[in-house]
Amino acid sequence: MNRSRDLYLILAWLLFIRPVNAQDLGNGDTLVIHPITFDTPSPEGWLAQYKRTLNFPLDDISWSKIIMIQTLKCDARTKADKYECGEWDYIWDTMVHVPNKDTIETFKLGSFVTPYGKRLYLGGDEGWVWKYDITDYAPILKGQLDLTVGNNQELLDLKFFFIKGIPSRDAISVENIFSLGNHDSHYGYTYTYGELSNNTALTKRQIILDPSASGYKLKAIISGHGHEGPDYCCEWVNKSHSYIINGSKMFTWNVWKDCGNNPIYPQGGTWPYDRAGWCPGTKVDEYSFELTNIVTAGDTISIDYEIETIIDESEEKGIFRMSHQLFLYGKPNFKYNVEIAEIIVPSTEDRYSRINPTLSNPRIIIRNNGSEDIRLLKIKYGLEHGSKYIYRWKGVCPFLMEQEIHLPIPDWSGLSNDRLFMVEAIAPNGRKDEYPIDNIKYSKVLLPKVLPNEFMIRIRTNDLGRSVENNYEIRDNTGTTYFKSPYFEDNTDYKIPIKLDPGIYDFIFTDEKENGIDLLWWQQKDSIGTSGILEFMDVDGSIIHHFNSDFGQEIRMNFLVGDIP
Repeated sequence: MNRSRDLYLILAWLLFIRPVNAQDLGNGDTLVIHPITFDTPSPEGWLAQYKRTLNFPLDDISWSKIIMIQTLKCDARTKADKYECGEWDYIWDTMVHVPNKDTIETFKLGSFVTPYGKRLYLGGDEGWVWKYDITDYAPILKGQLDLTVGNNQELLDLKFFFIKGIPSRDAISVENIFSLGNHDSHYGYTYTYGELSNNTALTKRQIILDPSASGYKLKAIISGHGHEGPDYCCEWVNKSHSYIINGSKMFTWNVWKDCGNNPIYPQGGTWPYDRAGWCPGTKVDEYSFELTNIVTAGDTISIDYEIETIIDESEEKGIFRMSHQLFLYGKPNFKYNVEIAEIIVPSTEDRYSRINPTLSNPRIIIRNNGSEDIRLLKIKYGLEHGSKYIYRWKGVCPFLMEQEIHLPIPDWSGLSNDRLFMVEAIAPNGRKDEYPIDNIKYSKVLLPKVLPNEFMIRIRTNDLGRSVENNYEIRDNTGTTYFKSPYFEDNTDYKIPIKLDPGIYDFIFTDEKENGIDLLWWQQKDSIGTSGILEFMDVDGSIIHHFNSDFGQEIRMNFLVGDIP
């Protein structure tokens, strides 16, 4: 696989990607800033981070997108411990330090938790890629700035892509509403659950809204940590958080993340279990709330933060890491502008690896970058040099909102590895799109595994009463189910014969408790149980495909029988 080519496909909107001087850019051109590579020495010291001084463009240039690409890989050159990837999960922030008169103000661009390093394959020499959209930080990403990022658990490659063009609306400013908290030697800047619940921290603020702005947004990045109280607060508890605007509770959300389908697996430790806003090996969740329609430019408003009240006093020492930011914007730059934001299927992106490769229904995400609600849209799609199809979507997608769309299956005839799939958005609400440069996107198509028309599924179940957690089915691209699970008994070896006509099929194997069929060495005190086995075998008993037993919530595999229909 050519990872650099794949990376550019992640960003491709018919863009010309080339490192050039900012003043030479045309619309769609991309300025690449590459401050850290895999050859940059790993930082030394406890929880040490990379520190770099970056020269961001000073030119008064409009950026349609600013994308930060973070790639991590395991390597013996890391300085944290004896493992090529850090043994434990560690949290770190990407921070820019911005001069502000006589002081330096720190802004959090994103937060990340490393995966458990034991048993970990993190993309091999090419590493694993995470993408951050940091377009809204354009007002502060200018000139010479100090950057703090990463740690010494994995090697880091970091790139910034500045794509010239017109954003959905111009970002005017970004402001930290509250401080980042008190510094902890292990978790960095934090607040205790006790001081948040008792409202001795993050108390109400009065903010004057810039009268020149037309749009306003709040953004929170929050993760819970620690193992306090009966439920191990605040890593393992689901707590609600709220913003109170002018005395009214306007936004309430739960800081909780489903980890069972984490694309990075297997890992060591408790990686499949849900947590407070993060999973091992993922970005910390970000929460955005539009204020535009509930405030008036030039007014003074009050903003307060509230958290669910403590249930047990022993939870008080649990902690939360957080940032709270207010963004100001100009008016929408377009009335009709639809962006193809993502291609989920087919895709070679790391974050979609659980459901790829596949020849099932293409899945895309559109984003409405125009002020008018999108209710009608033509979507043109197919292989780059093959037949194209038109799908007429109907629905409601308001300004700045996204919509996932499942497209009918195209004709995959003649497909081979490395062919490109394309999607284009056409005629939003029957009108001309005002910014066609972001209307088209490409992804690489990989062929799924080819299986014989007759084979066996071998399943050896767990003990400790865990076999009842498991189910499987085989279904075709129309959704018709051909095989379903029998009732499983504990610690039993099953060999289930499968016979299928030529076609495209999905095999789905689930675990109700989201802990796979691996032994629970980290959970059971008196007994750790046994590991199950899941594999495909040919009729002679040879293994065709082996699945890792530590898969979390679900295994999903698309496969072919015979040639591509």
